[in-house]
Amino acid sequence: MIEFIFGGAAFILMGLLAFIKPTFIWKITEQWKSDCAKEPSKLYIKSTRFGGTIFILLGMVMIIVGGII
Repeated sequence: MIEFIFGGAAFILMGLLAFIKPTFIWKITEQWKSDCAKEPSKLYIKSTRFGGTIFILLGMVMIIVGGII
């Protein structure tokens, strides 16, 4: 029960980070793989924001389920 609430909060925080700062996520995970990459592509930014939205929704569901159980 409490695991769902803390897990949901963690998912929401990760989702917010991905939604608000997709460039920061790119710098951590992808920039080091390329010598000439200066910034993420538009597709990367859109897909990272979409993933962030999914994480936020999943976190909300986890908190709601944790509160019900």
